[in-house]
Amino acid sequence: MTILTPDQNWTDEEWNNFRSEVKDVLVKDLVEVTFTKINGDERVMTCTLQPETLPKVVIKEGEEKKERVIKNPENSLAVFDTKAEGWRSFLIRNITSINTSPRL
Repeated sequence: MTILTPDQNWTDEEWNNFRSEVKDVLVKDLVEVTFTKINGDERVMTCTLQPETLPKVVIKEGEEKKERVIKNPENSLAVFDTKAEGWRSFLIRNITSINTSPRL
């Protein structure tokens, strides 16, 4: 089931609302996001932000946690790619569809 297909003519406020909605869905479910990569290729990613699915961060004694810097945090979203088993990000405005029933 596709929950929302963005419209490239949206205002900045509508894009911000869309980002919030996408993030809310990712926290609850495993989601298939289709987006256009910066190089123009289409990518379909099965991803999530479900706390119980995310990898646990183990910090060894005497080791500092590395601070992650996200470029343009309002315009992008970092997610856990369940197939690649790693963190990835995409630009919100490059999303073409979101499917809440991913093909596993």
